[in-house]
Amino acid sequence: MTKPQQKFTVSIPVKPYVKRFLDINYGAPADFSQSPASHKFFQGLLRKPNSTNDKKYPDSICSYTEVVEVIISEHDFYRYGWELTKTNIVAFGKYFEDKAKVMMRTVVGVNHGLGIPINKSIERFQERFRFDEDVWRYEAIKKDFYRNGQVEIVDFDKEIFHKIEKIILRNLYDLGTVSKQLIKEYETA
Repeated sequence: MTKPQQKFTVSIPVKPYVKRFLDINYGAPADFSQSPASHKFFQGLLRKPNSTNDKKYPDSICSYTEVVEVIISEHDFYRYGWELTKTNIVAFGKYFEDKAKVMMRTVVGVNHGLGIPINKSIERFQERFRFDEDVWRYEAIKKDFYRNGQVEIVDFDKEIFHKIEKIILRNLYDLGTVSKQLIKEYETA
């Protein structure tokens, strides 16, 4: 009879909206075992501690006010360890911050593209995914969306599918999934 593997957790400081994003995607504590890309990324942080920028960061990063618990398997615990360097903590936060922002830009962009005013689109996003004002401020979302979001107002009679595909392709391009060449091909077709 084999004994069940123990589960260990690693505590990582993060921004409040990153914690909320991790909670709704991976549970609390976060379990990356069902997400191969995120699991591989996290294992890489444990496996290869990077401390090149550690001196640039204070012991406590002021915007990282929340702590997320991440489950690691017994194998990973004994093989790679359970500690992240400051450089790797920032890399972890940036990785999931980017994912949270792409989700926000996509949801807000689609809602706005379908004719909902930008303020209502942001409020709807905050309400639907429970990103309360103390977790992810309306003004911060608005600022990021105006800087990086794709704003395409949909003409329901002629362009609905074309506009939605354009928003999706832009977000996929931002993630590095598709290239500029594919977008040019799509626009000329």
